Order: sequence, then C-alpha cells, then structure tokens
Amino acid sequence: MKHQVWRVGALFLLGLVFLGGCGSTGKQRTPQEWLSLSYSGLAATDQYAFTGSMSMKTEGGLSFEPEIFEGRVVDHQQLTLQTSSTDPLHWNPVQVLEALNESSEEVYIVEDNKDADTIKLMLKEAASLSNERWKQRLLQQLDQLGANMPAAESPYFHEWTKELNSSRKQLEAILTTLEAETEYELVIDRDRLLPLEMKEETVFRYRKADKPFSETRKTTVRFQSFDGNSSDAVQHKLNRK
Repeated sequence: MKHQVWRVGALFLLGLVFLGGCGSTGKQRTPQEWLSLSYSGLAATDQYAFTGSMSMKTEGGLSFEPEIFEGRVVDHQQLTLQTSSTDPLHWNPVQVLEALNESSEEVYIVEDNKDADTIKLMLKEAASLSNERWKQRLLQQLDQLGANMPAAESPYFHEWTKELNSSRKQLEAILTTLEAETEYELVIDRDRLLPLEMKEETVFRYRKADKPFSETRKTTVRFQSFDGNSSDAVQHKLNRK
C-alpha cells in the first residue's frame, strides 16, 4: 500500500512538471531542465533494463578486453547486474543520473544531433567529486579482494596477505596523486523524457614510482524495456546505428 501511495505521489509530481512544460519546445528548455526531467522520469519508472560495456586503455596504447554487463530494475529495485568479468561491478543508473543532476559542473545541448526524436546532452562532472568518487571506488575494490582472502591455515596465506598489504600501500600512494576527469554524453527521448543512452569517459592521471601515467575508461549504456515494453521506436532506432 505504501508503495502504491509513493508511486501515485511521484506520478502526480511528475505530472505537475510535465504540465508546467507543456507548450515548450526543445530549444526553450535549458540543458539542466532536460537533465532533471530525464532523471525524474527514470526514477519514477517501475521497471526497465539496461545493457552496457566498459573498456580501459593506457596512455601507451595497451587496451583490455571490454567488460560487458546487463542489469534489470523492477519496482525501483535493482534486481540483477550480470557482468562478463569476475570482478564486481557497481553501476546504478538512477544514482548516476541523480549525481549528475545535482553536481554537474557543465551541461550543454549538442546542436549537431540529427535525430529529431531525441536530444543529446554533454555533461562534465566536477573534478573534486570525480576524484573522490573514484578514490572510494578503488579502495572498495581492494577491500573486496581482502574479503576473499584464503583461510589462515592455507599454505599460501602469508604470501597472499603480504601481497595484499603491498598492493594497498601502492594504491594509497597513487591515490594521493590521482586526478580524474569525467564527461558524459546523454541521449534523451524528447516525448517520454527518458534516457536512452549514456556514455561516460574518464581520464585518470597519476604518478607511480614518481613517473606520470594516464588511463582512459569508456562506458556505454543503453536503456530498454521501460515498464516491460520493449517496443520503444526511438530505442530501436538507436540500436540500428
């Protein structure tokens, strides 16, 4: 019952937002308004699915095999997040959009978008937030490795623990020099005010053994099956590109 009341309240508020925007053209809405509407629309959607890929490349041209993932949200709860990698992946689309809505340093409309059914935004995350977010994420990943340590009676327990402690010291030293710059590209359905595609590019710069290094991470995510309906024409158009 509480869930139904919350949903009705959310839809009522969204209705006020939509009514307030009736008669507005895409050019009259500001980039921040498009971002806020797409976040509100996704947050109010009962269920949807998303697929994505993430790749990493070093400054020297070394690249790693892309990681493929897919997730599903039902009743506003993220039920699944499956990945082709053995490493844990944390990616919640509503949380990403919420953070961008609250703290983007720069948001603007891409004027050369040739699809009349969509609008495309470019967003830049504040450097301080990007740095802090990635530092916390990298430390969490190391903690997760520590949680999977072998049993104390294992013949390689001490060697494993020594390596983990060494890795932690190296990571903590690197994080003191880390600078992360993150930009996003967001494609929004003009009519439904829902995100259809999101691309993230983060450039990491840091020093290791007093030498400069840089890496680039690229993530592409596509949304589909909003409220269980997979026949969205605009999303099909994106899939054909």
